[in-house]
Amino acid sequence: MRSGLILILVNYYLLIKMALRIRKNGDILCAAMHPEQEGDTYINDGLSYSMSVVHKVIVTEPMDKHRNHGQWWWKGNVPDWVKVEN
Repeated sequence: MRSGLILILVNYYLLIKMALRIRKNGDILCAAMHPEQEGDTYINDGLSYSMSVVHKVIVTEPMDKHRNHGQWWWKGNVPDWVKVEN
């Protein structure tokens, strides 16, 4: 039971801590996984949460795949090889 609660809390933390970086080339990246580069636009936790969870205009892969590269895409502009999280 306790390990289940810990897992829920960790997943919640990951959900709310998801600041993003938008590169000059348009790539949307997890800010925690990618260092800042000159020209990046930083999207804070609150706005990225709103964009991904509330409005669903950006999407990513399930966490097991997301941890490999930490990339996001605009909904409707996802490469064919990417399976997005539902």
